[in-house]
Amino acid sequence: MAASPQPAVDALTAITPYRIHVSQKYLDLTRQKLELVRLPREARSKYGASPISPTVSKTQLEPLIDHWLESDYDWRFQETQLNDHLPQFRTRVCGARLHFVHKTSNSPAAIPLLFIHGWPDSFITVSAVIDSLCEPYAASEDEQSQAPSFHVVAPTIPGFGFSEPVKEEGNNLWSTAEAFDALMKRLGYMHYMVYGSDWGFKIARAIALQHPESCMAVHTTNPEMPWPNPELNMFPGSGMLSPMQSIPVTPHVVSAQVPTDQQQTMAFALCDSPSGLLAYLMDMIKPPASTSAPASSVPTPSPHLSPYAQHSPALSSTSQPRDPWSPTNLINWTMLHWLPGPEISLRWVANSTSMEPALWTAHSQVPLGITHYSVPGSQRRPHDPSIWAEAYHRVAMIRRRMGDVRFAAWERPDDVVADIRELAGLLYGTGIGDAGMVVRGM
Repeated sequence: MAASPQPAVDALTAITPYRIHVSQKYLDLTRQKLELVRLPREARSKYGASPISPTVSKTQLEPLIDHWLESDYDWRFQETQLNDHLPQFRTRVCGARLHFVHKTSNSPAAIPLLFIHGWPDSFITVSAVIDSLCEPYAASEDEQSQAPSFHVVAPTIPGFGFSEPVKEEGNNLWSTAEAFDALMKRLGYMHYMVYGSDWGFKIARAIALQHPESCMAVHTTNPEMPWPNPELNMFPGSGMLSPMQSIPVTPHVVSAQVPTDQQQTMAFALCDSPSGLLAYLMDMIKPPASTSAPASSVPTPSPHLSPYAQHSPALSSTSQPRDPWSPTNLINWTMLHWLPGPEISLRWVANSTSMEPALWTAHSQVPLGITHYSVPGSQRRPHDPSIWAEAYHRVAMIRRRMGDVRFAAWERPDDVVADIRELAGLLYGTGIGDAGMVVRGM
């Protein structure tokens, strides 16, 4: 099932350890720009001081800039934390040096897992789940009850973070999918599962379409899909129990919210202003006004759960981050775009958006697990008909959870670990076969 990483054979395929170290000159320049920041006047409506539109306000941004400048925030400390927690490497793949996190499990039966970040997040997202995914968890002495564990590989998209860019006209979700599959095979992982949400899911789907012999399953949260193509019908053996079953998917929208014809103009505006980039990313992230994470409710295990899910520690864990959107975390996210410059990631999103329609022209038999978050009383569109997801993938598992969550691995890491483990248990344990799709809620 799993393979040990292969030794490097020459300089072109060498895998070298990597530690983050940003030039002090660049950190000093960042501080100077923050000290000279000039913020715009607050937007006002004719009724008073209320913002005209629900975007980032000056009252939200000023305390974050102060935190960034004051001794409360220390990039060197954050850098050390990332280096000590995440085993990082670089290797040349598809013409560029790719940065990636790679942590192996002690379990001899561990499953390779490709963890794909999206936008505007980064490889830092894996830090919230990597330890739990790698550590084997035995519910009893019975080996059959041991929850799956994983060898986790979390690469950085070319041009993001500490990965070198490739030629920009060819830098898109399809080329990224090729690079990530090549990385897994260089590490000796010929077969692997994939996790990704938002743009990460789109890269994962591209891998499933291009390399179905290697991609064993995909797990995602709140997937966005377009209206089904009438030519993509329900495929035999898809695992559906009933054509009336509801599979939660999000109506397809441009998730990145990047004006694809203005990315160069935006690059000029953002690459010279750390405060402007912080405001822009906050508008993308939309952190809640109160950043205290809700306590996880622990439901009675459903009789439909796999044995792995029934005994998963994630169902009762209270170790979720209490404040995923603390000032320090928001600045860390911004720094990982500020350090390489945001222009490459903006162009990647624009290129990928223009090439995305090709994602939805074929059906994939690679099993798909879905975790869907919803908010009671929300005005969002209700769950769409099952054909929306089944038209594109073989749906193996659905997990419905409560909460207004977009970056699930960062905001609800215990949920993501539990659901990836359940999907892995279904595939590598009992198998989905003719048993149909597992659907469960809170």
